[in-house]
Amino acid sequence: MENKHLFEGEKIIVESDDKTITLTSHRIRYSEAVFGKARLISIHLEKVSSVEMRYKSHLLFLFLGFFLIIAGIALGVLSQRPEPLVPGIGLGLLFIIVYWVTRKHVVTISSDGGEKINFQTKGMKSEAHIEFINKIETAKQKLLTK
Repeated sequence: MENKHLFEGEKIIVESDDKTITLTSHRIRYSEAVFGKARLISIHLEKVSSVEMRYKSHLLFLFLGFFLIIAGIALGVLSQRPEPLVPGIGLGLLFIIVYWVTRKHVVTISSDGGEKINFQTKGMKSEAHIEFINKIETAKQKLLTK
């Protein structure tokens, strides 16, 4: 966020490296431009009702992985040959790896009756997520106690 867009007395507390999410002393602003589409969401801190940090994943990949491993072992035992073991276990492990690779860390900031801000945090550690949430809560508390 550029300084010219700040309110009088407003200060930037933290901003993401790519400038998509900005926490100021008065609001949280999310700005995104992807494939010709632009989106801007601004939530004033007094309207923030919750902040959620979670993993978004496709459990189907994990289920298929375990199913293929079990099926490969069962077919290998029932046929008393090792041939069914290799593709079953191999494909099963591949699906489990795909599950772990496609898992995404997502932060959702909800407002009282308004729009939500959802964004992925790539490369951030859990401690950084918790620190970001603490900064939001601290900024909101400071604003409310003024």
